[in-house]
Amino acid sequence: MLKINHEKLLGCIFGGAVGDALGAPIENLYIDQIRQYYGENGISGYVEFNNGRGRITDDTQMTLFTLEGLLAARKFAEEDNIESMEVEFVYQSYLHWLITQGEPLPDSASKKYPSLISGPLQKERWLSVRRSPGFTCLSALKSGGYGTIAKPLNDSKGCGGVMRVAPVGLLFHDDSEATFRLGCEVAAITHGHPSGYLSAGCLATIIAELMNGKSLPESVGNSITILKKWPNHAECLQIMERAVELAESVPATSENIARLGEGWVGEEALAIAVFCSLSHQNDFRTGVLAAVNHNGDSDSTSAIAGNILGASLGLSSIPTEWIENLEEGKRIKKVMREFHLVSKG
Repeated sequence: MLKINHEKLLGCIFGGAVGDALGAPIENLYIDQIRQYYGENGISGYVEFNNGRGRITDDTQMTLFTLEGLLAARKFAEEDNIESMEVEFVYQSYLHWLITQGEPLPDSASKKYPSLISGPLQKERWLSVRRSPGFTCLSALKSGGYGTIAKPLNDSKGCGGVMRVAPVGLLFHDDSEATFRLGCEVAAITHGHPSGYLSAGCLATIIAELMNGKSLPESVGNSITILKKWPNHAECLQIMERAVELAESVPATSENIARLGEGWVGEEALAIAVFCSLSHQNDFRTGVLAAVNHNGDSDSTSAIAGNILGASLGLSSIPTEWIENLEEGKRIKKVMREFHLVSKG
């Protein structure tokens, strides 16, 4: 593994969190409703509470649990010289997330894992709150086993797979092909449709290439090149190429975003985030707000755009007030400090 750029790592995690919090209260609203409630330009900051504060959803929760599982796998590999345990450890971390959602562990999982992996998140009681968790994620984890690319649990391509895999690219960025595969495998734990996990592979690769110092267009292009090598890629490839074409020809307005869908499924959520990020490569605020103000799954599309732009531009690109007014901001900073110590061994 290559040396981790912590400015970009923090930018990616906090970028996703603020995007998530910005979009949470307007998820499910049509753009006409958003404009009616918040003005012609839509929302420009946190609107969930009267005090101007924002709150994360399951998107950020699961992103943090992904990061924890990957770091636990790294520590295990270093101590016991056993590699390729990432999916197993991320799955255990997701079982911890399942518990925070008030759900009991399935009997088969309890027997297989009498003691789950432990990490910084297990001490954070603020994560034990339900913030609209995805049905597919819950049902898959309650099944008692995890899905794989070869043996999927379901045929879901919801965006719950892609919205949580940015940490794969943050930590595993020395081999883009391997990063793509691991992103797919982590998403396939709960989402079995090719577009549900291939979109995750693309996002992981985009983040990885940004960590490697590539430009955003290069990073997106490299992810598409790898995507073409995978079976059943046609649907995801078509919309990714469309997102790139739109970014080169039209502004990222809600009307143009609608040409990519609403973001409820993996390939649409990624494409919308890529379109908005490419359209505003040097402006975190404008890019994320573009990914918020549209019909559909506003918190997931803006969280993914926040991951991308945060990894590209770094923590300093995120408006200070968005970090300071994020309800869980200080707690995320604390957790990230602990993760930083773990990542340094």
